Amino acid sequence: MRQGRIRRWRWTIPGQRKGGKTTEDAALPELDDIAWYAHAEEAETASFWRMARRLPGLVREALATAWAAAPALTVLALALNIAAGVATTTALLAITDVTRELFSSGPTWDRVSASLPSLILLAAVTAAKGALGIGSGWAQQRLEPLVLAEVDRGFYALAVAVPRTAFDDDRFADRMEAANNRGSRAQVDLVRHTVDLVTAVVTVAAVAAALAVIHPALIPLLFAAALPTGWAAVRSARLMYVSNRSRVARRRRLWMVQWLMDSRWTADDLRYHQAGPWLLGQHGAMLSAETGADLAVIRKQTVTRAVGQALSGLAVAGVYGVLLWMLAAGTVPLAVAAAAVVALGQGSSAMANLLVAVNEIYTDGLYAADRREFDALAAERIAAQPHLADPAPAGSEAAEPLPVPEVIEVRDVSFRYPGKDTDALSGVSVTIRRGETVALVGENGSGKTTLMKLLAGLYTPTSGQILWDGVDVTRIDPARWRPHVSVIAQQVQRWPFTAARSIALGRAEAAVDRSRLERAARDAGALAMIEGFDHGWEQLLDRQYRNGTDLSGGQWQRLASARGLYRDEGGLLLADEPSSALDARAEAALFDTLRARSGSAATVLISHRLQGVVHADAIAVLEDGKLIELGPHRGLLAAGGAYAELWNLQARSYAT
Repeated sequence: MRQGRIRRWRWTIPGQRKGGKTTEDAALPELDDIAWYAHAEEAETASFWRMARRLPGLVREALATAWAAAPALTVLALALNIAAGVATTTALLAITDVTRELFSSGPTWDRVSASLPSLILLAAVTAAKGALGIGSGWAQQRLEPLVLAEVDRGFYALAVAVPRTAFDDDRFADRMEAANNRGSRAQVDLVRHTVDLVTAVVTVAAVAAALAVIHPALIPLLFAAALPTGWAAVRSARLMYVSNRSRVARRRRLWMVQWLMDSRWTADDLRYHQAGPWLLGQHGAMLSAETGADLAVIRKQTVTRAVGQALSGLAVAGVYGVLLWMLAAGTVPLAVAAAAVVALGQGSSAMANLLVAVNEIYTDGLYAADRREFDALAAERIAAQPHLADPAPAGSEAAEPLPVPEVIEVRDVSFRYPGKDTDALSGVSVTIRRGETVALVGENGSGKTTLMKLLAGLYTPTSGQILWDGVDVTRIDPARWRPHVSVIAQQVQRWPFTAARSIALGRAEAAVDRSRLERAARDAGALAMIEGFDHGWEQLLDRQYRNGTDLSGGQWQRLASARGLYRDEGGLLLADEPSSALDARAEAALFDTLRARSGSAATVLISHRLQGVVHADAIAVLEDGKLIELGPHRGLLAAGGAYAELWNLQARSYAT
């Protein structure tokens, strides 16, 4: 019920004052809860017994994660904590011996002399306990970054290995976001809080063992003294958790407004339209609300701590009352009671830490489950790829790379994006021969880019085949054939690296070839631009970093073309609207480069500017995912079909 109320909660910005008048209150659009609070309802309402039931499984999970990251450090951290617990027991027993000797009858110096061995033991054990604590802290501090590295490594290894279709699946996208936002961090926190739990359990057990030796009747007093403090600590943490969750939508709006005010991407528009004062008003209103919420939760936490302290005081008074009664009844001597006071003080603190650790582990476990679900889903997606789920028959050359293909056949290919009701491509068949250029034309949404992505191996056909010299490449490892494919994509990625590295990413696995870089940049019309940078090839292409620079859309497209050409080794080059942001001179130079491949390599070209495709050996016209025309430029014009209509529309605009 609480979750439903929070999700319907809206926050209204107080009216902004200008010239003494108040504008109308504006309700900001509602934002969904982010993955960070996906399990908040369960975490808020969980009983201690529900936590206790899940605790063993979560501890096993945490230990398995730590063991995978650093087995030696995991054993060392646990062993040192256990050893510290043994030292605690020994120290408490030594305190008992010291107090017994000091409170015994006889001359003072005789009592001091008799207690000296116990005092030496106490000093040695205390020093050893301190050293063990330092050692366990060192091991735990080293363990955490290793666990984080192992968790992150596993996440991103799966993220780059899943097939491209996974990113179009809403369920997979949700699981990935949940795992990345908090699931991975929760696995690290789970390990840390499990070590804290072990430390607390060992300390409580050590104190209980000492109390059992001192007097078994004192053990119940340990729990009685600790519970109020533990309750207050857990309750305070819950109050902050609930407050943070209820404010997540407003905080997201606050972060958004802050980004709009301090981002270089919005700086121009902000000043064009003088929107700064209005944004400051929104920011101030949200800050006021956030400050009020912070003060409210602080007030509640203070009340909770005060109640906890009051109950703790009553509990301690009860404990001392019981001790006094036991002293009066002769059940325990004064020396034993003095040692019991020290033991109960240590045990009370450890018990409070134990309760907090149980609460934290339970919450961590809820979010760590998101990461486990993502891992399972990603592994399932990877295993379902055709070359793994239904591989081509193994042969003597099953692991060998394919040669550059002489003929690529797209045979009756259909494709439907995940979650869609209609096909993006339907029954398309095209043949691409080495040395030929095939152009794909058609209106927006006709399926051109989808077909290009199928040829690049980003997607596999829903039905049909893509054959390289008769080999169905969808059923073999992409590593065997994808090195022969290079792409100049329509959506230009602005890599924040140097100019050299931005182009060399085309063959990221190989050493940078400077002569090849220069040739690719020249062929893409980018060489003069790069040489004109302040730092030449080492120019950093992001203004947010020192000595960085901004590029125009056309300059970025030149670099993207150079990257695709740098990768090209005479195989299949896929160019999707490679000149959409180029000026006329740069466009002409790029098309000259693409035409130069004729007779030696295969090229597939998408362009809405039909004058750039007139030299193609074949032009495939797509409409609503279907191939409706196929042939050379002159033949299609003579046919008077869809291509001729598009050509005449463009020709008329040029003639006018």
